[in-house]
Amino acid sequence: MGNRFLRRLFGGQAPAPELVEALGELDRLAGTRPALAASAAVLRDVLAALFAEPAEEVQVSLTEESARAKLAGGLPLLRGETLTPDPDRFRKRWRAVCRTVEGQAGGEPAAALAAAVRKGRLDPVTLLGDVLAGRPEEVGARADALGLDPVLATTVLRLTAFPVLARVGAALDGWRSESAWKHGNCPTCGTWPLLGESRGLEQGRVLRCGLCATAWEFPRLRCPFCGTNDHHLLGFFHAEEEQGRYRAATCDGCCGYLKIASTLSALSSPLLLVTDLATLHLDLIAADRGFFVP
Repeated sequence: MGNRFLRRLFGGQAPAPELVEALGELDRLAGTRPALAASAAVLRDVLAALFAEPAEEVQVSLTEESARAKLAGGLPLLRGETLTPDPDRFRKRWRAVCRTVEGQAGGEPAAALAAAVRKGRLDPVTLLGDVLAGRPEEVGARADALGLDPVLATTVLRLTAFPVLARVGAALDGWRSESAWKHGNCPTCGTWPLLGESRGLEQGRVLRCGLCATAWEFPRLRCPFCGTNDHHLLGFFHAEEEQGRYRAATCDGCCGYLKIASTLSALSSPLLLVTDLATLHLDLIAADRGFFVP
């Protein structure tokens, strides 16, 4: 995707280098795997909607003392905290994601989600509060009560919140780095990892959150979902000729699985979403074999 086109797409402003990299990877993905071309087109427009302008800064009323206590007690940093992004910008981003999905794939369900927010029947900021409070099931329940698609509502919320929470997560990195977080869920927001990275020459495992992009180290021979380190229960699979790039770690104890990407360094926030799409085939294989994310 040429720089001139990107400048037009972003109102004459040069997009962030990490976004340019992600869009370039999307183009390569669509070219080498035609079956993903339509999905890549949707994600390209979603990334433009999410990262067309810097995410708003959100203040978190969290002290260093309470942060240390939470992490030591196994509580995510944002659990029980009030996080209020700019409501107008948040709803605008929600509607932009809905328009993108509506135009490419989602049709009427996406249009209904946008209309519900526009008419004040559904408040995405409140939905985000439910997720951070440890009640993610409320998102689907609220959508279902209004006759909306609960799965699509959850997806749109995750994407809408992603730029904001990624910025919050980065701001909290200093406190997290001082903590020996040993859990499989995200130390920032508490959700399960979207995927894992095997980084650098040593291939150390780092989990990545799909809601706030937080990264945290985790043992390779342990299931992030149930915590078992019984090697008889742990396994992996990969597509033909992809073992060195993408694979999935599995657990026969809880039937959970985690997609793993080999990387030289940390994936940027936009590239994290691209990698999730690039490994979609692993999700399909996992489902066929009876594995799932709790």
